[in-house]
Amino acid sequence: MTDSRSADLSGLRIDREAPRRPPGRKRLVTAGIVGAVVLIGAIAMVANALRPKTLEVRVAAAEAVGGAPGAGGSEVLTANGYVVARQRASVSTEVGGRLAALYVAEGSRVRKGQVLGVLRNDEQLAAVESARAALASAKASRSEAEAGAYEAEVARKRLNTLLARGLVSQSDYDQGDARAKVAAARTESAVAAVADAQARLSAAQVEYARTFIRAPFSGAVLRKEAEVGEIVSPIPSSGGLTRGAIVTMADLGSLEVDVDVNEGYVARAHEGMRTEITLDAYPGDRYPGRVRQIVPTADRQKATVLVKVTFDKLDGRVLPEMGAKVTFLEDAAGSGGAAAGARVASAAVTIPKGAVAERDGRAVVFVAEGGRAALRSIMPRPYGSDKVVVSGGLAPGESVVLDPPVPLADGSRIRTR
Repeated sequence: MTDSRSADLSGLRIDREAPRRPPGRKRLVTAGIVGAVVLIGAIAMVANALRPKTLEVRVAAAEAVGGAPGAGGSEVLTANGYVVARQRASVSTEVGGRLAALYVAEGSRVRKGQVLGVLRNDEQLAAVESARAALASAKASRSEAEAGAYEAEVARKRLNTLLARGLVSQSDYDQGDARAKVAAARTESAVAAVADAQARLSAAQVEYARTFIRAPFSGAVLRKEAEVGEIVSPIPSSGGLTRGAIVTMADLGSLEVDVDVNEGYVARAHEGMRTEITLDAYPGDRYPGRVRQIVPTADRQKATVLVKVTFDKLDGRVLPEMGAKVTFLEDAAGSGGAAAGARVASAAVTIPKGAVAERDGRAVVFVAEGGRAALRSIMPRPYGSDKVVVSGGLAPGESVVLDPPVPLADGSRIRTR
């Protein structure tokens, strides 16, 4: 009984000295297949991670705009600029001195010749009074000389009568005649002295008048450049202790808009061309205007040409230095052919505000083209409460991406929903 159990247990003993059998071929194949599957899965995961993601976006179609209400013309181009006054001046004094009074402030409306301020002028006033007194003295001397000349002339005539009768000698007459000539010369000298005194008085009055600063034209005061008590001069000192101007003023009736037009597009504008002006302060209002002048030189730094645009009608809300956008409108009666084609290509379109994004500090939109997003730089301007107008860069009917996500870039794969 014991021997049979021992035999059974001996069958379970591991013989460590027995030679090992190599693994079976089947096991090696299985391991290779598993490794290949894992490798393929890893490659698929990496490829999926590296493959550009397709973004789901919403799009809207750009709608054509036939022109501004009542304009009857297509928009050719737009440009940004500022409202400026054609007649503007920094009003200074003609002589140096200390500012004694200033009668205006920012916003004051003044008339041509109105006194804006006055310098301390005690010395000039004293010089005027002295010159006036000298003139009075010269006039008194002239009157005295004229009286003496009259008396001498009467005596000469009397001596002439007596000489004819033989009652006086020739020498007596000659002495009387000489005295009359001397008196006449003294009179001429007195007259010249009066003229000199009059000139000195006029010079003193001019110097006194120069202490009054007057408005060179009618307009409004934009800025005060000096305060009472400061020393002012026609030429300011380099150290800044002397002011060179009292106020800056402008004629608000001469306001216009200066815009910089890219030299590549300036050929589209011409003098007399109709425009539409939109102020940044009042985006809902549009002011009709016309091109007054295209300055015949370019800015080599900015590659732009300065164009001056006037308002057809101004209102009191338009102020100097306001930001403005000018839309240049093509004439309603245009010729066909190439020109007409150019107008169609440059026609303005409206797009939702949500389609405008900012990339690298500039306004852009993304256009859906063949499953990808194409970036376009634009210059939008307000159009109602929820849209903007774009002149150039977009064609009517093109689909723009609404609310572009941050990862969206030029060439990104997109899918509309």
